[in-house]
Amino acid sequence: MERRFSLYRRGKYFYAQLWNPATKTYSSGRSTGMRNKNAAALVVAEWLRDGLPEPRGGRRPLAEYLEAESVVDSIRHGELTREDTKRVLRALKDRGLIETATVRGGPGAEGLVSFLTRFWDYESSPYVRDKLAHGHRIGRRHCYDYGRWVGLYWKPAFGEEKRLGELSRENLKAFSLDLAGKGLAPKTVNNILSVGTVPLRWAHANELIPSDPGKGLMKFSGTPARRGVLSEEEVRQLFAVPWPDPRARIGNVLAMSTGLRAGEVLAVQVRDIGEDRLAVRHSWSNQDGLKSTKTGVERSVPLVASVRSELLELARKSPHGIGPGSFVFWSVSRADRPMDFHFLLDGLKAALLRLSLTQAELEDPGKVARAREYWRSRAVVFHSWRHWYAARMADRLEARKVMVSTGHKDPTMFAHYADHGSEAVFREVLEVTTETFGQLIAFPGKGSPA
Repeated sequence: MERRFSLYRRGKYFYAQLWNPATKTYSSGRSTGMRNKNAAALVVAEWLRDGLPEPRGGRRPLAEYLEAESVVDSIRHGELTREDTKRVLRALKDRGLIETATVRGGPGAEGLVSFLTRFWDYESSPYVRDKLAHGHRIGRRHCYDYGRWVGLYWKPAFGEEKRLGELSRENLKAFSLDLAGKGLAPKTVNNILSVGTVPLRWAHANELIPSDPGKGLMKFSGTPARRGVLSEEEVRQLFAVPWPDPRARIGNVLAMSTGLRAGEVLAVQVRDIGEDRLAVRHSWSNQDGLKSTKTGVERSVPLVASVRSELLELARKSPHGIGPGSFVFWSVSRADRPMDFHFLLDGLKAALLRLSLTQAELEDPGKVARAREYWRSRAVVFHSWRHWYAARMADRLEARKVMVSTGHKDPTMFAHYADHGSEAVFREVLEVTTETFGQLIAFPGKGSPA
């Protein structure tokens, strides 16, 4: 019969090993804190009777301690497969005993930044393949932006060494608070967090990691910054001053009088221009090229006659010739793409400066800087035209009729309205559009509006 314990000296103190009948081996050594062997034996006898003392007080029953020793011994000496290891880690996680762990050589051992970069690579991402295979929409521009944010925010915060399976909820909480402390808008912070939380949720669902550390992570709330909107008199004056690029001017006029988004403006082709309307079929981004609109639904918007004429005249000036598929807002260098978005925004900024300053004042760097700061404080950007259009039209028409033109709603509601007298609504919107915006536009060489 085996002795219930064994004593041995290590340095100045005696250690005890307890006999485990389940494994038929002695446990790992535990210090008795005694220098005398007899005193050490008395301490062990107390353990056998009352349980082993815990570091934070109290005693642990001997049977419980030896059971845990059996588990540890099995892990140390047993033949465990990778799946066995994952089950052990999952059990520990379920018990709340660990938060994160990584199986050597498993998918969770991949670097976090490396995984996120690969995840948002449109061409190679398994997530993108899944989305597209199931009929969901996801654009190259979306993946490009999120991939860029990996480098701008996630990589500086977690470095190259942090492994996918090591990321904890506490790590994410600290990261989110750090982002909020940078003065970023709540929506921006939430988007940056989604760069990681979406991949983590997908990784957990596909059993790459045992748990989703982003689950339950609280989002930030706040009132979005309001877009600046010009007054009617400012709009009238803005389109009367010289613009550096006629494409930028006409693009801003189109957005002002239709509520089109920037990508929808750039995507306009000659075939989209009707007699009294513009077919909004596509949007444009440098990453995706021509793609569907934001809602995935085509719509028609009323077109002021003078704006229609200017669109066609601009299209005829294309250095690549004109045809049904020609871009109205053409690129100087390539026929297969429109000009870049920055021309629309830079042209607007330049015209706003001319609205504030005389030609002589434009030569004064200090006055130019103050004017730029003024318009920056007014928060006037290209997307402001969409707000302008919706606000002006809402002054004259009920909301549902404006929505038919803007597409500023979900596709289901759009289909509902389109199926119920949409042509009559269109005619009413056209009339109001012409009355509201036609008087604000002065085209070069054609005089000011009456």
